Amino acid sequence: MNYSINYSSFSSVFALPTLSEQTLCIASGQALRVLLYLMQHQAQMKTIQPQYLADRLLLDVSQVLEALDFWAGEGILNRDSSAQAVQQTTAYTAPQPTSRQTSSPVLQQPVSVAAKEQNARVSMGLRAQKKTMAIDEIHTLAKDDNSIQQLVDAVQVQMGKVLTRSEIETVVSFYTYAGLPPEYILLATAHCCSQNRGNVRALSKLLTDMMSEQIYTYEQAEEYLTRRQQQDSAQGQVRAAFGIHDRSLTKQEQKYIDTWFMEYHFDISMVKLAYERTIDQIGKVSFPYTNKILTSWHEKGITNPKDAVNERQSAKAMAKTEASSIDFDQIQQFITYGGVKQE
Repeated sequence: MNYSINYSSFSSVFALPTLSEQTLCIASGQALRVLLYLMQHQAQMKTIQPQYLADRLLLDVSQVLEALDFWAGEGILNRDSSAQAVQQTTAYTAPQPTSRQTSSPVLQQPVSVAAKEQNARVSMGLRAQKKTMAIDEIHTLAKDDNSIQQLVDAVQVQMGKVLTRSEIETVVSFYTYAGLPPEYILLATAHCCSQNRGNVRALSKLLTDMMSEQIYTYEQAEEYLTRRQQQDSAQGQVRAAFGIHDRSLTKQEQKYIDTWFMEYHFDISMVKLAYERTIDQIGKVSFPYTNKILTSWHEKGITNPKDAVNERQSAKAMAKTEASSIDFDQIQQFITYGGVKQE
């Protein structure tokens, strides 16, 4: 059987150095794999990391180091003896879904098991967000795991577009490396699309945020996203009512809104009424002042605008009654004698 080069598959190419036949004959298979990977990703490989290459190419670190040393001897790579970058750079280690990594060794203090697990899951999420799985690895895994292709297809349908290579790497890495169930990822995708943020960048940020909150199961994700949707809705209503269109809400302002809607269970009509009274009293938007009004209503059991109006009218009537009951004779005696005149 004869073979020829299929140039139609050359949709993208990368440069390779000229290698002699002798070099090709003595180079090991591992060395050639390392060289091909380095050349294909030379724009991203600012620093060569042996452990990273080992995880990518399914090799032992010792094999990668031997390959790097070989190509350095052939003049293809430069040795950085001062920094010992090739021998000692092991900043990246691809995580496994079932692994439990500890927190940074810089923290020389005890860390609870729960905190360690949380740090590990968040770390996995951040690595997944940075596309820790290459597309060729995904294709290999997809042969034995139908969920991978089904996940990619479902995300593309929800977002209404074909994902790029890097986007596929990001989405699948949350499933393979972070260990998130496909239905979990799809639920988060649906939430992003409902917020007009149907893109992988927004999805990866949301998934990382969820893991930082220790949200790992579908049930937890459903509850979390329902609450988050309510928060987004409440914040949108308050922004519109307060005329805030040119900036984002601060963290403290978001906490106030959560308290009003989630804890006090007020609706937007009560918040608007408190806002109007704030403007009447101080002439400007003030979340702390509005919060004092709503907190007072909550403590008094006032739950609707009608009760709030009645409470204010009662307060005015009481103040008027107290003012009309002043004994002006006693005031005159106080001024004249320095107190009430004794009989």
